[in-house]
Amino acid sequence: MRQKGPIMAQQQALITITGYVGANPTQFNKDGMPHASSFRMASTRRYFDNRTQQWKDLPTTWITVKAYRNLSENICQSLKKGEPVIVMGALATETWADQNGKPQSRIVLEASAAGHDLNRGVTTLRKFVKPNDQPQPEAKGTEPRVGADPFVRQGSVAPVEIVVPEDDEAAEFSGDTGEFDGDIY
Repeated sequence: MRQKGPIMAQQQALITITGYVGANPTQFNKDGMPHASSFRMASTRRYFDNRTQQWKDLPTTWITVKAYRNLSENICQSLKKGEPVIVMGALATETWADQNGKPQSRIVLEASAAGHDLNRGVTTLRKFVKPNDQPQPEAKGTEPRVGADPFVRQGSVAPVEIVVPEDDEAAEFSGDTGEFDGDIY
């Protein structure tokens, strides 16, 4: 049944954060949803100090990234600890009560897109074709499109290889604690 009256669009500010994967993504179930994952991400802002003529780091910000459905599956197969990443999504607040009943909360980034940060390296995307997918036939009387791939569809497993240039220093991370033991450039 259609709602009567004006329909209001939901306002949701999307943000983009770049940084490094701090821990390998892990899968979990949420409200019976089998395809959900999360990982910790470190982001360190930098600025150029005109007085000293050097780049300086601000404190590292750690944030939990959560993803669902196909994005979750692709993240788990593509992103690894220590790799440069760019994530776009909406901030959300998770709340719970600790063991003493005291309310707790934290901000998480619910990802709508994620991938390797191409400012830090090169990736190669391999398309995934589900086994039951068939190529889409061309309409009768039309020429096949040059370079068209009839199997291109959103897939659930798209492994990505990343190559980091040797002169680019990547972050070194120490476990899932949200701490790092290297410089982030």
